[in-house]
Amino acid sequence: MGLFSWLESRNRGFQQRIGETDRIWKSLYSTIEPSDVWAKQNVSNHLWGGVYNLEFSPDGSILVAACEKRSIVLFATNTFKETKIIRQAHSDCVNCVKTFASCSDDCSVVLWDVRNLKTRLKTLRGHSNWVKNIEYSKKDNLIVTSGFDGSIFTWDINSSTESGLLYKNVFHTTGLMRCRLTPDASKLVICTTGGYMIIIHDLNLETLAEDLAGFRPNLHRLMQLGRQLIPFASRFHHLFLRSQRTNRVELVSDFPEGNDAEVISSLQIHPHGWCALSRNISYDESSEFTCVHDIQDIEDDDVEEVEDEEDIEKVLDCTIIERRLRILRPDSALYRRYAARLRAIRQETTARGEGQVTSEDMHPDIWEIQWPLMNRNTHQMNSTHSRLERFRSGIVPEEARAAAAGGSGTSATAEMRVATVAAAMIAGPRNETERSVLEDMVVDSGEEFVMPREEHVLMSSKRRRIHQNAKRMLYYIEEPNIGKRFIKELCFSSDGRVICSPYGYGIRLLTFNRDCSELSSCMGGPDEGALKLTELKVMKCHSDIVVSTKFNPRLPLLVTGCLNGKIVWLQPVL
Repeated sequence: MGLFSWLESRNRGFQQRIGETDRIWKSLYSTIEPSDVWAKQNVSNHLWGGVYNLEFSPDGSILVAACEKRSIVLFATNTFKETKIIRQAHSDCVNCVKTFASCSDDCSVVLWDVRNLKTRLKTLRGHSNWVKNIEYSKKDNLIVTSGFDGSIFTWDINSSTESGLLYKNVFHTTGLMRCRLTPDASKLVICTTGGYMIIIHDLNLETLAEDLAGFRPNLHRLMQLGRQLIPFASRFHHLFLRSQRTNRVELVSDFPEGNDAEVISSLQIHPHGWCALSRNISYDESSEFTCVHDIQDIEDDDVEEVEDEEDIEKVLDCTIIERRLRILRPDSALYRRYAARLRAIRQETTARGEGQVTSEDMHPDIWEIQWPLMNRNTHQMNSTHSRLERFRSGIVPEEARAAAAGGSGTSATAEMRVATVAAAMIAGPRNETERSVLEDMVVDSGEEFVMPREEHVLMSSKRRRIHQNAKRMLYYIEEPNIGKRFIKELCFSSDGRVICSPYGYGIRLLTFNRDCSELSSCMGGPDEGALKLTELKVMKCHSDIVVSTKFNPRLPLLVTGCLNGKIVWLQPVL
């Protein structure tokens, strides 16, 4: 059946034959050829530089190009001609554009009114390094930006101040490259220079900063690679559990055999939000791979040594209680209350026959414990560690010496004494002499805190384990290692059937199978592992390295941009 016969049959409501739709789309995409070039004689690398990013408006009628030499160019899709050129849109190269916003290496984000591009609407400043990515959440009416400073910012477009929009730093991690939202803004996917991606499920941008405060993905990844518990990283284990109702975290680190992925430089999301498309470079820049990873929720975490979340919560409860018992005086009412709670948990876990766990397997940091008795001045608490080091090195203020000798002092002396002891309890005394001195400081002060004589209190519960990453990779293909140190932007077709990948001085179209089927129709079984992408077509259509590609959201139309500033329009030849 030909294309027009198929369209007529579909319009009449006739039932389609199995595989007919796949064959039609395959015939369309396989006949894509260059149709026009912007502009055959007028383009000069001296004026525009490389085309780093291409973006269509939601209705597909406008194409916006971000150029290396500080310019933004708008095109009409129906004529392939430029309608507006904004010179000096930024003071440095433009990295990414949306219909109404652009970002640059000048660390700024600029808002534009497409109806009047003579002046900027707003200039947003908050990033401290190159801004590489702009996303927009319709659900929250927030602009989401990320940069090489490692920060992800949200900007409230409904707010307005003299300096711009109200913004918030919602997440920070070292080595951040790109972040992308799924179409329904339910997930945030982040790629890094550390050889892994981060998926934040059940995304809530309003509470993201609070939920992930202090979380360092690089430490968690280091803990996984070394298979050694890092106390600071393990304290955020709850972020990976199903009990985390919003902003649940998942790390993705599986790549093809022989692909020593280091820098994941490019990232795109499937039009239906099913998967993430990425391009990575090895640590020595000897190879490049394009990979497709599933980002949908899975029923069971494919992790090593799966844990019972209820037991994990009990372990965390025991950890907090144990730490509080270690800093409370045994004759206090709170000590008795916490001890009763600990005994109840121990009895419950012992009845199930579970082993004992020492507190050295738990997280030793007690700063997050809400101490009911330690309502102290913030400044003194922040200087606790430095005071402990001064105490250990012999550089001790007179107040501390008096306190250690049991003398009376001012309220500031008491503050210092408690802070010093708290730090000692975190780090632990180095010898019996230091232990004795610190215990005397507390006992003589009359405070309710006391250094424990027991190093660890045994309790019954399940041992903490290191969360392992599920295998998420679905498809992959090796790329030619051409154009090192340049980010090549891949893209999905509007229906998600085809991937356009920069391929040297041209492009190649990749599909999930030889029939050009949708991803949901050609996924293999769980035991098949990742499959190799199918090459549908290869074209050389530029005179320099292609670094940007984009499919029109409404039409089978493709545009590509290269480092010499040319933009090529490609469409099916019927």
